[in-house]
Amino acid sequence: MDETIGGHIRPYESELNILKHAVDGVLIILSLVLACWLYLEVWEEKYTLVAISGVALFYVAAKINNLYLSSRYRRVSHEISPLLYSWFSAITGLLFVGYIFKITHGYSRVVLGLWFLGAPLSLILWRALLKSGLNFGRRLGYNTRSVAIIGTGKTAQRLASNIQDMSWIGLNFLGFITENNPAGDCCRKDDENLEWLGGLDTLYELKDHGGVDIVYIALPASQHQQIDEILEMLSDSTVSTFLVPDFDLYGLAQGRWITIGDTPTVSVVETPMLGSSAGLKRCEDLIVAFVSIVITAPIMALIALAIKIDSKGSVIYRQRRHGLNGQEITIWKFRSMEITGKDSRFRQACNGDKRVTRIGKFLRRSSLDELPQFFNVLTGHMSVVGPRPHAVAHNEEYRGSIWGYMQRHKVKPGITGLAQINGYRGETKTREKMEKRFKYDMEYLNNWSIWLDIKIMALTPFAIITGKNAY
Repeated sequence: MDETIGGHIRPYESELNILKHAVDGVLIILSLVLACWLYLEVWEEKYTLVAISGVALFYVAAKINNLYLSSRYRRVSHEISPLLYSWFSAITGLLFVGYIFKITHGYSRVVLGLWFLGAPLSLILWRALLKSGLNFGRRLGYNTRSVAIIGTGKTAQRLASNIQDMSWIGLNFLGFITENNPAGDCCRKDDENLEWLGGLDTLYELKDHGGVDIVYIALPASQHQQIDEILEMLSDSTVSTFLVPDFDLYGLAQGRWITIGDTPTVSVVETPMLGSSAGLKRCEDLIVAFVSIVITAPIMALIALAIKIDSKGSVIYRQRRHGLNGQEITIWKFRSMEITGKDSRFRQACNGDKRVTRIGKFLRRSSLDELPQFFNVLTGHMSVVGPRPHAVAHNEEYRGSIWGYMQRHKVKPGITGLAQINGYRGETKTREKMEKRFKYDMEYLNNWSIWLDIKIMALTPFAIITGKNAY
């Protein structure tokens, strides 16, 4: 390619955006009208003002939460979280403004309550109906696009399988294009090889005769010369062309496009706690930690007394751990071992460890020894949910042998986590166990959401009851 046309990489937005914006605004207003009608409230100018303000705030929050990205490639369930975040943000903004100007008393609480609940339900329902209608039309052959993939590597194979598995997106996969017949290297679907279309001469024929609508180039970056040739070839056609980066090479965590000026970049390692997500996470931590401390205060007092009676030493044991961005922090636990002072080296507790006290055995198996860590959450050094903080000695041991190990410190360590509810609690005496725990930690980082945190907190008591690997 002789010339390069600069530009910004933008999130791919749907052609239905205008329709979605319009219908969302109408539904939000109609939901308030219906709420007034149900409660026999007279519609006045003040309700017109709050309806228009609610729509405006919703649009702003929806833009921040990427609600209006292309829905062709997303299920309705994937739109629910950004939709609810956007609506609750709009409601919070309205309540804040109403409180500042002291005008909330002029509105019916019942009407506003019905509106707060009814509007998001109507938005979700209409999206479900829209998606069902589009899917029905695509099954009849409308709004479909034919697709070819250049390359047969793992990334190309996974893309092909995803396209075929997600038939509702309306993409008709034609096959692979590569210079050499892959001879069975293609991924299998229903025990049959996905079709090999031929070499680049086939691509010439397809693009000249309108036989393909979309071409995905899934070649390694080392073949940049061939990629340039393909882009040059497709430049005089109307074929939509996409580059598919092989992000697996970098163990990508929380990858996202970031444009600096007119230069696009993609994050290889980044924290999921950015912007509003960080605020939501912190609010979650403060609420859960405060409530937990209030509820468990009598239990913690009894535990402290039992520790004092059972053995000599302090009630609280302080441990050095790595926290956010690898900085050293001190976390608190109820002491569960004898203080011998004979060996300064770190030794992880194991099954039958003689250092564990009588009360300590119960505390460790039930995880009650970790209750003081809710105070670490309040101080901001920990989260309720996140990768468990490992001993500094463990981190130094594994950071050089497990690729990307320190990426788990892109978020605050947690009292509980995805690894713990999947059985990876307590002792990690083998590299394999640590790799499994690390795998779950990275899965948490890549898929974080408030809903995932709620799921982990809900499943934690069941993981504790089994007592697996906790000595």
